[in-house]
Amino acid sequence: MIEQQTFGDFWTEQKLDVVEKYLSAYTTALKNQSFRLCYIDAFSGSGNVLLKNDRVIDGSALRALRYPFDRYFFFEKNRSYHLALLERISADYPDKLKNITTKNGDCNELLDGIENAPWLSRQWRGVIFLDPCAMDLSWASLEKISKTQAFDVWYLFPLSAVTRNLPNDGKVPPAWEANLTRIFGTPDWKQRIYQQPSQMSLFDNDSLEKIPDGLEAFIKSRLEQTFHTVAPNPLVLKNSTNSPMFLLCFAGSNPNEKARQLSPRIAGHILKNMGGE
Repeated sequence: MIEQQTFGDFWTEQKLDVVEKYLSAYTTALKNQSFRLCYIDAFSGSGNVLLKNDRVIDGSALRALRYPFDRYFFFEKNRSYHLALLERISADYPDKLKNITTKNGDCNELLDGIENAPWLSRQWRGVIFLDPCAMDLSWASLEKISKTQAFDVWYLFPLSAVTRNLPNDGKVPPAWEANLTRIFGTPDWKQRIYQQPSQMSLFDNDSLEKIPDGLEAFIKSRLEQTFHTVAPNPLVLKNSTNSPMFLLCFAGSNPNEKARQLSPRIAGHILKNMGGE
């Protein structure tokens, strides 16, 4: 029996729709260019997703295979999901198997060295979808992708998971601090997310308070420091109780002026139509 991912709410389909709309626009925009196109899914899952309403939908990997990329790379840490995806690809897209590479492993390790490949000199351009499980993605991986100067990135930042590691009073345990520094890629995150409380306590001078929307603003600024272009309107994805779960962000690594104008414009338009500010 094929193992199938079971997770998510309407936001699951929403994020997948955003990325697929971009893949459609991206491959259309470049269809008459001389570039070879690459798609990388660093958390590719099992292929299909069973939603809470018992609907089964295609995941990001199967959706990407609908579009004319020359190479596809699918990474998945869960071995059962990895094998399930392979089975689905073999059944639904046997003609594309020769252009597909699948890897069972940690995405941070599998992305290591991506910045050293000759993407530009060999006329490669591409899209990477980063949909980490909780806090699995290191910011160092984003920095390596940026150095390729060849990839556009969709990053589903785990707002809820990270927020659970950010106590309201700013007293973050040392073990959590190290993990947060890995996720943010810089040790100065506390100064960007917390501030002195508006009403100081007489007996607790060490307490801080979170800056309203400070985490979202900080992630956007970190992307702007790392990539050449960033869509200005990342999309906050919420669950059925209206609690923020994820921040869907777009960033581009290509320094070419035409790419810097086109990619974020397309991404920003899609995000706006899906509810991004």
